[in-house]
Amino acid sequence: MFKKLFLPVGILIAVIWSLAAPAAGLFCKEYIGTPAMIVAIFLVSGMQVKFSELKFDRKFVLALISGSAFTLVGLSFCGWLTLNWMSWDKALLAGLLVMLAAPPTLSSGIVMTNQSNGNMMLSIAITVFYNLIAIVTLPLVLGFLLNAASAGNVDSWKMFKQLVFTVMIPLFAGYGIKKYIMKSFYHKLIDYIPLLATIMLSLAFFAAARDSILAIPLLTVLVVLVAALIFHVFSMAALWFISKVLRMNVADTKAMVFCGASKSATMALAMVAIAGLGSTAAAVPCLLFYALQLFLDAVLANYARRWE
Repeated sequence: MFKKLFLPVGILIAVIWSLAAPAAGLFCKEYIGTPAMIVAIFLVSGMQVKFSELKFDRKFVLALISGSAFTLVGLSFCGWLTLNWMSWDKALLAGLLVMLAAPPTLSSGIVMTNQSNGNMMLSIAITVFYNLIAIVTLPLVLGFLLNAASAGNVDSWKMFKQLVFTVMIPLFAGYGIKKYIMKSFYHKLIDYIPLLATIMLSLAFFAAARDSILAIPLLTVLVVLVAALIFHVFSMAALWFISKVLRMNVADTKAMVFCGASKSATMALAMVAIAGLGSTAAAVPCLLFYALQLFLDAVLANYARRWE
């Protein structure tokens, strides 16, 4: 329970702290740097990945391909087509688009699948596959959408190179370190490093964008929450429909819905930094979306345990 609450409670504390006294967040941003925090997140995440547990068959592969096409590309364009015509603050729009394009979280999606008695192997495959594919889809999708929505001036090739050096290389380096160097003395406390680094990213982003964030009206925050709710529920429903078309069993369907529809706040915050939006309010929709997702999925996962 402590580990499950560590990230959401930590982010909440970081947000309040950075808005009340931004000095600590500004220190993290200037003297530690967001690239270092991102590298730390994915270096340890690579240690947590278990590629050897993945087993593939035809239905498995079809589920991964169709699910990733929707959640990494299709959902982002649905969001852009729906939100772009509204009078959104450009930073908030950018944050929502980044979150919709993000791959599944490396932890809570698998936890929710397990809580719902879903297929853990499929949830692991979804998490690993989607996050690797996102290295390619994120620069292409966000490079187009953020520029089209005038929400940022994004260089897709530069973004791709940054993702390779701050996400992909640390991810595989971490996997190699765990497998060949730290296999016998890996301590569970290391698992808290990505969570702590994500909290520090939140602290840095909210401190840097403090003035912009405090200027956001409460009604706008509520609108962002409603938009997040609609898109998350829509994503879950679409992945449920895909699983039915593929005639997947109940356990596989639960993995598709709870893991495939989850969105990684870690990756979203990393993309906010890489896209040059770290000093804007773009992090706000990411964290609001993540908080709502955690609450809703926890409720639905307990209910879904009865589906057989």
